Amino acid sequence: MPELPEIINLPRGAKFYRTDMHIHSHPASHDVRDAGMTAAAIVKTALAQGLGVIAITDHNEISNVDAALRAADRTGLLVVPGVELSTPQGHLLAYLPTLDALQRFYGRLDIVDRAEPNSRCQNGILDCLTQIHALGGFGILAHVDAEKGFETENPGASPHKIDVICHSALLGIELRSSASAISYADIDPEADRARAGRARIKHLGLGAKQFLARVLFSDSHALGALGRNAQGDKKVTRVKMDKPSFEALRIALQDADARVRIEEQIPPAVPHMLGVGFSGGFLNGQAIHLSPNLNCIIGGRGTGKSTTFEALRCLQGQPSDSSVVDSEVWPAELSLFWQDAAGERHTLLKLVGEDLANVDDPEWGPVEFAIDSYGQSETARISRRAQTDPLALLDYLDRFVDLGEAKAAEHAARDELLELQGKIEEAEEKVALIPQYERNLATTRQQLKASEKANAAEVIQLQRRRARRNVRSSAGSQQIGKRRRPLSLALRSKGKFKP
Repeated sequence: MPELPEIINLPRGAKFYRTDMHIHSHPASHDVRDAGMTAAAIVKTALAQGLGVIAITDHNEISNVDAALRAADRTGLLVVPGVELSTPQGHLLAYLPTLDALQRFYGRLDIVDRAEPNSRCQNGILDCLTQIHALGGFGILAHVDAEKGFETENPGASPHKIDVICHSALLGIELRSSASAISYADIDPEADRARAGRARIKHLGLGAKQFLARVLFSDSHALGALGRNAQGDKKVTRVKMDKPSFEALRIALQDADARVRIEEQIPPAVPHMLGVGFSGGFLNGQAIHLSPNLNCIIGGRGTGKSTTFEALRCLQGQPSDSSVVDSEVWPAELSLFWQDAAGERHTLLKLVGEDLANVDDPEWGPVEFAIDSYGQSETARISRRAQTDPLALLDYLDRFVDLGEAKAAEHAARDELLELQGKIEEAEEKVALIPQYERNLATTRQQLKASEKANAAEVIQLQRRRARRNVRSSAGSQQIGKRRRPLSLALRSKGKFKP
């Protein structure tokens, strides 16, 4: 019975490597205060972080690149010679295939105050890209969505900006956040940027989806930030290659749609098959290390494709109607390895005529893995049915999609529509009563007007009576005022009072 380590060590083609190609070191970058950020320490930390590709890209300086290359020798870590240039149009990450090429490129640059904190490159981005291309290198626009980035320094759609985007040596844009909308692709909400991306494809004769690679690196200035994004999460970029090399990296960036993944945008871990081993039968001694992505079994008739497929399908925990299972070509021992969503690995064993058993935990361990699988005969039957039954193909395709959430949303929408329908019917009933209410209102208004006319004469008489009463009251007050004189005046007239 093969063991899991044997399976894992088998080659399985290209795989994704964690990549951080924007790292600053001490003392080459004057804004790095972490004295422990040496080339050797960077290499050691990168290996501990599970990185496969790194680049030390100091500000307008390359003095630590050689030390990093020597420190990574024979470790399996690819160190790409590079530098970050502070150009008048924004920052550019420049990568060259060798240290010698980097040194020659660096010697051609017009860098002001090389040894000072405010060093800067006087060469424009377009000139830098042209020189990089001549030396076999490529460039990535640094943190385009942040300060001193290409997009913040060059808004709009100037001809110079389009020339930069369309340059063959430019292969990617670095982001500070994976949520950034900047892509220079059709999905970019900014029309000028989307047009620039289409102009690049047309100018360089690229495929319809060969847009600039979107990458996210650490831009680290301390060892603790190495291999982490701006938010501090251990998530940078994965690049798919057969084996890390400068040319493999270039090819991956050119085919970014298939070979470049920002780790923040990769779904959480999902269950997947690790491998399979055969003991006995037609495939005796064979073992396959499976990729968590696409796996293809290719071979002529009678080479064991169906046996391999049915062996993997044993994991679904449902009996197969294939005649190859438990036949004379079937392995005496079938070993299956898979990893669950929690990252736990399981080894299952199937003997001829028996069910799967969990080798790691015979009593409580899981013995099946939820997978969708369809053999050649099944798809052929569905194809024939689809010629007369259009729903046959739809039912087949639905098996590949989890419709649980969609069905729940449909039921919720239906319930909401039913509730709204009840409210609409209630409102319609009330609207139907409006004409009756309007007639009642008109009748009431007519009655009110008639009542006002009938009472008008009586109101006028009352107002007149009140007015006469007020007049008499006023006249009486004046007579009383004439008969009564103030006491002081009366006494004075008789000479009995002296003031």
